[in-house]
Amino acid sequence: MRSNKYVHRPREGYSEVAHRLFFKASAWAIYGIASGCHFFKLKYTKETNQVEETEYNPALSKIVVAIKLLLLASQYTYYFVMASAIYIHIRLVNFSHAQHFVMSLFMQGIGINVLRRLTIFLHQKQDRQYVRHAVNEILYITSVIERRFGMIYRCDTVLLGVYLCKLWLLYLLLDSLLDKDYFLILSLLYWVLLDYCFLGYFIYQLLLLNWYRSITLFLQRFIEDQGARQDIAARHHRHLSLLFKLQLRINNLHKFIIRSLSWMPNSIYLMIFTCIFNMELLIECSLFAEDELDDKIYIIMDGCLGPVMIPILYVLILGMCTDRLRDAELILQQQIVIIHGLYMRNTHSRLPTVMVLDNEHTSLILHQKLKPLQNVMILDNICDREFAFDYILTVILTALSLVQYTISCGESLNECVRHK
Repeated sequence: MRSNKYVHRPREGYSEVAHRLFFKASAWAIYGIASGCHFFKLKYTKETNQVEETEYNPALSKIVVAIKLLLLASQYTYYFVMASAIYIHIRLVNFSHAQHFVMSLFMQGIGINVLRRLTIFLHQKQDRQYVRHAVNEILYITSVIERRFGMIYRCDTVLLGVYLCKLWLLYLLLDSLLDKDYFLILSLLYWVLLDYCFLGYFIYQLLLLNWYRSITLFLQRFIEDQGARQDIAARHHRHLSLLFKLQLRINNLHKFIIRSLSWMPNSIYLMIFTCIFNMELLIECSLFAEDELDDKIYIIMDGCLGPVMIPILYVLILGMCTDRLRDAELILQQQIVIIHGLYMRNTHSRLPTVMVLDNEHTSLILHQKLKPLQNVMILDNICDREFAFDYILTVILTALSLVQYTISCGESLNECVRHK
């Protein structure tokens, strides 16, 4: 029986309950969408608290597949017109029109390639096994922390605010896409499926921060309680040993997720072309167009604000998560060093249990120093806030260069446009 006063579930207030409900509701929403759309083919079992592969009803599966194919094939005439327009435009394009055409074509190609990878990720068996392993590890680690150390559920208000802002911009973007005469279902699926996958990754990042918060609070209570004692009871050795092993398991899980989902940060980074192109339109409309202010605001909100801000907010969210993980790891390292000092002072350093804990402590510190938890962007660049600011600066400077090139070609910028 655990009688130690600092090994217990923290007292839950209204905010704690609300945050717990937020995580549960988000998890069930992701799971419900996956089940309804037949993504992954995974089923949650409450008795084991794990997800397992399953087979859906064959008749229902055929209906869902037919709906998906109809969605893609319903606009076959648009695909033909788009291909014809590309062929004709290649023959007629010149000056700054070439710049706009090439960028539009490049953006569309990237979008289709990302949509292809999203479709594979949501349906392929290998990716399904990756997701199953990751989800089961998340469920296991959360349950262990809840039982042994007390799980603290908190939602970072700044991170959540940025994400909700991105969600609002996505709603504006999708509403704008649906109102366009040249609307393509591929564009809708690209934005919706990418945000669905990002939601799962974002919830994982929030959970990761909560794991660290719960562990550091436990260690803080341990340090405060043992600081005034002359010895450390044997039962505490087991708690610390379990905690160190759990921390290494968290590190291995994060590395696995980063490796398995490397395509998603890369896809987010490649949205920089969409961001630059629409930033050019935003600058031209804001600074050079002679439209009324109300018309400018409407055109910007309806046309280019979403494609400009959503990629930036994606990168900013990942960068903020990386910085928070760094801070959490730094606090944990400091606490481990203090606990190591308590053991050296209050126990016999040659005891087998103490020697094992000392080895685990050293292993954990080295692991955190050599392979810290972080989000990795394209070409193994670490995505932190500094990277996010460089990303924003690159977008602005490149868009200004495109505006300068358009002006040098003698193109008129007297009117706001939603696209070129």
